[in-house]
Amino acid sequence: MSSSSIFSANTKTESSKNQNPNSKMEQAFKRTQILTNHLLQSSPSSQTLSSNACLSYSPPDLSENYAFDIKDMRKLIDRHNLEERDWLFGLMKQSKLFNPKVRGGKVFVSPDYNQSMEQQREMTLKRIEYLLEKGAFKGWLTEKGEDIEMRKFAGFEVCSIYDHSLFTKLGVHFFLWGGAIQFFGTKHHHDKWLRDTENYSIKGCFAMTELGHGSNVRGIETVTTYDSNTGEFVINTPCESAQKYWIGGAANHATHTVVFSQLYINGTNQGVHAFIVQIRDADGNICPNIRIVDCGHKIGLNGVDNGQIWFDNVRVPRENLLNSVADVSPDGKYLSSIENPDQRFAAFMAPLTVGRINIAISSVYQSKVALATSIRYALTRRAFSLKQNEPEVLLLDYPSHQRRLFPLVAKTYAMSFAANYLKMLYVKRTPQSNKTIHIVSSSFKATFTWNNMQILQECREACGGQGLKTENRVGQLKGEYDVQSTFEGDNLILMQQVSKALFAEYMAAQKRNKVFKGLGLEHMNKPCPVIPLQLTRHYPPVQSVPDGCLVLKGKGSFESFCCGCLKM
Repeated sequence: MSSSSIFSANTKTESSKNQNPNSKMEQAFKRTQILTNHLLQSSPSSQTLSSNACLSYSPPDLSENYAFDIKDMRKLIDRHNLEERDWLFGLMKQSKLFNPKVRGGKVFVSPDYNQSMEQQREMTLKRIEYLLEKGAFKGWLTEKGEDIEMRKFAGFEVCSIYDHSLFTKLGVHFFLWGGAIQFFGTKHHHDKWLRDTENYSIKGCFAMTELGHGSNVRGIETVTTYDSNTGEFVINTPCESAQKYWIGGAANHATHTVVFSQLYINGTNQGVHAFIVQIRDADGNICPNIRIVDCGHKIGLNGVDNGQIWFDNVRVPRENLLNSVADVSPDGKYLSSIENPDQRFAAFMAPLTVGRINIAISSVYQSKVALATSIRYALTRRAFSLKQNEPEVLLLDYPSHQRRLFPLVAKTYAMSFAANYLKMLYVKRTPQSNKTIHIVSSSFKATFTWNNMQILQECREACGGQGLKTENRVGQLKGEYDVQSTFEGDNLILMQQVSKALFAEYMAAQKRNKVFKGLGLEHMNKPCPVIPLQLTRHYPPVQSVPDGCLVLKGKGSFESFCCGCLKM
């Protein structure tokens, strides 16, 4: 009803009182006709729209004709387990759990963006159970060797392309919880826990991060003591900042966790150690003396049930200490073949490197998803004609658009090859290569994830308004993958660790008067090019900087490094 009809009806109220009943019926009939016309569709017009082709759009070419062999290109990029990747993609396309849709005669899978947080979590669990039933994770923890390691990497890469929550929940269960048992535990832990973990009858999580401590693992505040009278460890959360926080899987589904805690033996702190703790029974009830709270809704990754955990003097058997690095005897004596606490801590942290590797690889694949979408869009969307009544120009024909996207494509190719190198470095690891793997994986994780966020933003803008549509994924991936810059290590902290390691390698090689090997320093073996300084003002050499003007003055290696560079 229009505002004018309402107004006229109100102004005629008084006069209508004096009208006869027939007149009122006629008015009512007319009003009914007006209201009916508002609800009925208008009759089709005799005029037809022009059938001329739109000048601003070109339908995508579905012929998929390439100037190169796509199979050879895929072998070059994906490198390994191509048939298993296709098989896993096929499983996803067959199940309604993965929301298959037909586009251009082909089946695509895409997340359902209309689900609540609770629905997303349950859907992630159902997808894991479906893939488990189909045998997707067979041998992931119970088999050994390079083949199974590469199979796991391939499986994770496929999952990361489709669903970050699925990738993350699987990573927590298999690589963090399962990996902790594999690498921190010994044979009796493997026999007791790994098969049940692989078949998902045990659902594991990884309780390292605390409210007050993330990157500084050595500073965690959870405390464990040993009771020699009962042969049990007693785990306690002494303060609010010691609560375990952001623990993936803890809020809803996990039955067990690996708890990282300061171990005190006879009043002496022996450093951070790992313990297996059951947090839920078979019926899903939280175990006694344990409190769990949901971390709530996040800007992304809502298919993962992150939780907070408190322990109130929780008792676990002595054998629940993961003791490949250190052990406690029944009478309460601390035992370790590694006497140096720093080396012992490093031994605990070394197996966690694979988490950073997976994150680095996943970020490369998300860059591929975003770039594929934005470039295909640029091959169909047109803007501005060079001449009147001529087709408008494709976005990708503009040099500015090419400069926007092509360098990112080149970087992603380079990082894809680097990711394959990192995988091989890991699966062929030796005790002597652990340090190199830690440094390279830390560097790649930070560099690749930062690059991924830049690419997602650039691709979102390159798609214009279509980049906002969740079904096109680019904008949605920004929220999903923003967490990668901080979980499994804050990127800035990781790069500082890398810088410190490179400085140390530089100084050690200088002292030995030998060439550099590994860690990407080989280029420093070549003669230093003479580059004239073009400074706008004179800066004093490092040696003459007054005390207090340089924060790191007197820090030895850094100052010597700077002095050495100035003398070159």
